[in-house]
Amino acid sequence: MTDWNAVDSLRALVEEPAPPGHPAATGEHVVTPGPHWVHVRPHEADPLPGEGWKLHISSRAATLPALAEVLLPRLLRERCRFKVVRSARALALMNDGQRSPASVGKAVTVYPSAGRVRGLGLELAALLRGHEGPRVLSDRRVAADAPVYYRYGPFRAQWHAGDKGTLVVRLHGADGEVFDAAATLDYRQPSWARDPFKPEAGPRDPAPDDPDHGEGAAEAPLLGGRYRVLEGLRESARGNVYRAEDIRAPGPAHGSARPTLVVKQARAYVAENADGVDVRARLRNERRVLETCAGVPGIPAFVDHFAHEADEYLVTTDAGDTNLLRHIRGNGALLPPVPGAGPGRGLGPGGEGSAARAERERRAERFARLCGDLATTLLALHERGVVMRDISPRNVVLGPRRAHLIDFGISALDGLHLPGGTPGFAPREQLDKTAEPRPQDDHFALGMVLAYAATGLLPVVGAATTRLARERQLACLAAVYGESRAALRATLAQLQSGDADAGRSALLALATQPPAQEPAPAAPPPAPAPASAPRPAGPPSRTAGTASRAHLAQAVREALLAGVADYQFGGEYADFPAVDASLYTGSAGVGLELLHHREEPGVAKVLDQLAAHAHDGLRRVALPPGLFSGRTGTELFLAGARAAGVAVPEGPLPGGTEWSAPEPETDVISGRAGVGLAALSLGDLDAAREQAGRLAALPPRTAPRDEDDASGSDPGFGYAHGFAGTTDLLLLVAARTPDDSALLSAAHAHARELARRTVQLAAASRGPEALPMVASWCRGLAGAARTLQHARELFAGETDFAPAAEQAALAAAEWVPRMETPGQCCGASGVGTMLVELARATGDGRWLEAAHEVADHLLRRSLGPDEAPALLNTELQETPYSWAQGYAGILTFLRRLEHPDSPGVLGPAASE
Repeated sequence: MTDWNAVDSLRALVEEPAPPGHPAATGEHVVTPGPHWVHVRPHEADPLPGEGWKLHISSRAATLPALAEVLLPRLLRERCRFKVVRSARALALMNDGQRSPASVGKAVTVYPSAGRVRGLGLELAALLRGHEGPRVLSDRRVAADAPVYYRYGPFRAQWHAGDKGTLVVRLHGADGEVFDAAATLDYRQPSWARDPFKPEAGPRDPAPDDPDHGEGAAEAPLLGGRYRVLEGLRESARGNVYRAEDIRAPGPAHGSARPTLVVKQARAYVAENADGVDVRARLRNERRVLETCAGVPGIPAFVDHFAHEADEYLVTTDAGDTNLLRHIRGNGALLPPVPGAGPGRGLGPGGEGSAARAERERRAERFARLCGDLATTLLALHERGVVMRDISPRNVVLGPRRAHLIDFGISALDGLHLPGGTPGFAPREQLDKTAEPRPQDDHFALGMVLAYAATGLLPVVGAATTRLARERQLACLAAVYGESRAALRATLAQLQSGDADAGRSALLALATQPPAQEPAPAAPPPAPAPASAPRPAGPPSRTAGTASRAHLAQAVREALLAGVADYQFGGEYADFPAVDASLYTGSAGVGLELLHHREEPGVAKVLDQLAAHAHDGLRRVALPPGLFSGRTGTELFLAGARAAGVAVPEGPLPGGTEWSAPEPETDVISGRAGVGLAALSLGDLDAAREQAGRLAALPPRTAPRDEDDASGSDPGFGYAHGFAGTTDLLLLVAARTPDDSALLSAAHAHARELARRTVQLAAASRGPEALPMVASWCRGLAGAARTLQHARELFAGETDFAPAAEQAALAAAEWVPRMETPGQCCGASGVGTMLVELARATGDGRWLEAAHEVADHLLRRSLGPDEAPALLNTELQETPYSWAQGYAGILTFLRRLEHPDSPGVLGPAASE
């Protein structure tokens, strides 16, 4: 690929710009290089309006230099504002279709004056006729033979407060209309805008040449002139996938429906590599493999392959309705550990009923069938000379009779294969393209898939080596099952050994004799424990820790300091991180944690930057009150930063907005409970008491329809958005205002109801249908346990709260080996923080031992070796440095694990 870049190209056309990051005023233009874009404006240009019609010019990365040679001089003569992608390499990444799907193809964005939109668009279409580029899905096309597109949207950052204080890109019409303006994979325009090229077109009408809508009636698109779309299965910048029927097939007999088919689209020029190979080549390769493997059980049959304009479509038989990833995510693992079978289990109320045992047997039978199906198919593929190379839960479809493998786009056959693979499942050598395809690659991936199906725990994504990925997976299996499932663990280890003969032997064993079910403990199931159950036994003692655990906190802090500045401040001004000052995902949450590390090297500088960023975030967006999303958490950080001597900007800030709903949210994330907790942190008891009083006056919450639902899908129970969080504020304020009998009574009633529901949920969490979110801080038992500990302290003479808190803590701790998310909100660090708080409050060292087990789990999930741990893949993890999901929240847990007397990020008043 050419090393073209926009700065060099513009330097040849205008005077030399200043160094990167600094605007250069030329005789006629100002050129401002940014991290991703090079912005150009005429020297005398007026400020950009907030919104309007903009033009996008699409290009392939390989032909960007030729397009720029023609286009850039014309735009400079037009004397309008525009921006150009910084380099051909940056455009190749953008055109990949996965990092930012709605940005595919947008090599150049032009901001014409309102009177020049149509004229300039038509002129550029004539100028660029014949140039190729990916279709810009968010836009309409000016002309079918030119890569010029248009849409109505913001010209500059238009961040506003959305629902619950979150940040959204919105435009507001003169009559109060609201338009969500972020680009998507479909064309949209606000009701007040009129299409300058097709005035008669409606705001959501597709372009007439849009292949996704085919020919025929809008309610039933026809692809290839014969395949009527029944439903969309997946939307993607690389190409959509549909379920369809062939209208030319013989009519169904006796009123039955035609067989359904799957139609997969490959969009031209998307995910194109330096050799000019794009996703269409994957489609052609898949056809080649399917035709070679006709008759192999467990793969779709090839039906048709056709083109619509530059895009191509592959038609196959329909393998089934759901894939393994979606099934496990929604229904739970196929081999969940039996209570009492693994480390740390059997510590609370033991045993289970006949219905749960029957469900475990059904799941074990399904797992055995899955093993047999996939092993049989893989053996047959290898016999035909095919290495599949993309075995992942998403590519395992669960049909009515058997499991199928799908998506052979990168498979190897007869010496030909395409690069790619699914991180976490493909071996490192495949992803790095450092080795030729071999059957062992499929053995390794199948081992990862079966481990996921058994436990519900995805593999470590981005491990440094294949060997480390294998070690991590086997260690996680041992942590989940203890001494049980030994035969399964041995078979998976054999699959992932890298030895061809051993892997094939494991496949043959799975195909002929799938893993047998291990019997559950024979103890009779007791009835669900009441809230007054006796105190359960605590977790077992931890074995001696490793040296690696000792420096885990330091490694996390170093990773946070190394990356947060570039993430938060190093992007474009309009990007989400540049304006996100929230406690949940933004600079306030990172800053509140780093205030506890001020003496560490490099922290003071980053704190100054975070304070400036948070202050600027409040200046840029008027937010409603809200602790984790909203302005309250940001104000809390700035107050703490000032008190700690951090350099906080002194400029005035505009006032925030108020809650938009008639009755504000009550929750901790964005409602009254969180604002009350912040007031406690700031020592404003009157303000906290006001919020608590308003919560106490509300009618009681309606109980969920299914109190035994252990999926973690009910936000109304948890700490973040539900009952546990609002109850905690009542308890904390009531403890500080003992003279307020009404508030004390409300806190007591709420706590008793929470204890009752928590004991039921803790019992249900050990069932085979439970999901990891049941253990979490935000929706599950970890949040409830910390609230019930506060109830235990306030109502010390009552016996209900201690066992309820401990049962919640134990059940949450049991889930840690199966938690793939390391963060505070939904993951293991949230459970670990709760265990540290419980240890500090009770003086019981067993809880601290359990918290150390959480640290061990984080190490088991590390991408790097124990001596150089890396807990997050920052390229794939959303908000990787945040308190909620990233390094800041993990550091909160590890700091408190090292120093249990240290407070949480909200300070001692709102944490203890």
